[in-house]
Amino acid sequence: MKERARVIKKENGQSLVQIIRTSACSHCDEKCMLADDSHEVEEMEVLVNDPIGAEVGSTVELEMGARPILFSALVVYLLPLVAIIAGYFAGSSLLSGIISNLEIAGIIGSGIGFLLSFALLKFFDKKAGSKSYFHPEITRVVTHNGFYYES
Repeated sequence: MKERARVIKKENGQSLVQIIRTSACSHCDEKCMLADDSHEVEEMEVLVNDPIGAEVGSTVELEMGARPILFSALVVYLLPLVAIIAGYFAGSSLLSGIISNLEIAGIIGSGIGFLLSFALLKFFDKKAGSKSYFHPEITRVVTHNGFYYES
């Protein structure tokens, strides 16, 4: 995944960059129902690894490997699903003494498992955010003070 950004600030071998997030419809002049509000452009600030030492004000190219993206996607999408299924079976067996209907016990267990999955995702987010493996990296400087630059 590649993205362009502008360096705002330098911090201990990392840089704070401003990314302008755009949708696929952002360059479209039409106001269609499918695009809804996606014609808007959103700016986002991100702390990234800076092995090449880009200067403040430079436009840079960011890159992130496929493995961290795929791993994060698997965790975010599969963990709640697994928690719902495991919660159903755990609820059916653990709550069977309290609730006579096993299906209702399973549904309650699924709900609890689903809510617990969000707590686990919050924990994963904090741990992953502190590891540089999950941060994008500046790969090259595209422009410096308005001039095209190739490193």
